[in-house]
Amino acid sequence: MVKKYTMQDIAKAANVSKATVSYVLNDKKNARISDETRRRILQIANLYQYVPNLSAKYLCDNKKKLIGVIIGDSSCKSFISECKIIYMLYEIFHADDYKLVLLDNKRQDNYMDLAYDLILAINISEEQIRNIGINTYSPMILFDSMFSDNLFFKLINNYQKAVEKAINLFDNKKECVLIYSLRNNKGINNIIESISLNKIAFTGENRNDVDVFINNNIDKNFIAIGDIPGFIALSAIRYDQLILITFSENVAFPVEVKQIVFDNQVLKDNIKIIFEKLDARQAVEKEQHIFLIDPSL
Repeated sequence: MVKKYTMQDIAKAANVSKATVSYVLNDKKNARISDETRRRILQIANLYQYVPNLSAKYLCDNKKKLIGVIIGDSSCKSFISECKIIYMLYEIFHADDYKLVLLDNKRQDNYMDLAYDLILAINISEEQIRNIGINTYSPMILFDSMFSDNLFFKLINNYQKAVEKAINLFDNKKECVLIYSLRNNKGINNIIESISLNKIAFTGENRNDVDVFINNNIDKNFIAIGDIPGFIALSAIRYDQLILITFSENVAFPVEVKQIVFDNQVLKDNIKIIFEKLDARQAVEKEQHIFLIDPSL
């Protein structure tokens, strides 16, 4: 039988009194509770899937489980990967049993209106993650977003492994350079930045810098993470000089350009595993909850 967690369970995990938990979960504004304690209680409630009274009526009246999807700003990137993930979610969470809701990434303070069984956040910043964690009781999966707190499940594309595979795919032994789209999430940018290649990030506002970088490395092999950097590089180099790392194969690129695609089936399987673990209340706070998505074989 699935355990139903109580305020007392949350109080014990957060090392506070039951009254403190009650003040936080019922949003008592006059209670003298630190922001750190308030955040911790809300996040533990997320993990335990504690259902507060404000959402009980919704859960009783609606047999479908509610999945929220939030997508970070993509001002300098295409929406291909995000759209692919949304279609994938429809394959996982069938309409007969689940309802998918696209959430406004500018209004995290509204997420407590309904009790989401799961929120999938795609390519969002640490500040957004923190705000969502404070303003919702719902458990979260972060895709392509890093955050230090173990209470969030994280699905991370293995960029290091994808770049290593790209280097090995080139027929020549020329030096490789890297061009990539800047992510919303600092942690993911740090992962890519740690790759030991000469590189430049396309921010959407530094096209001239990118063009200079390409011209200075015109005789080298190029690896592009993301479609837009790939198209920019391809405007100046030969097809066989470029390998594209992407979430979903892009048919707009010439067939001569090799593409390394992250394993969508592994991503789908991991989302299912996480949801089942949350549904069965098997999540453990001290686990890292990081799932790496390797490129397809």
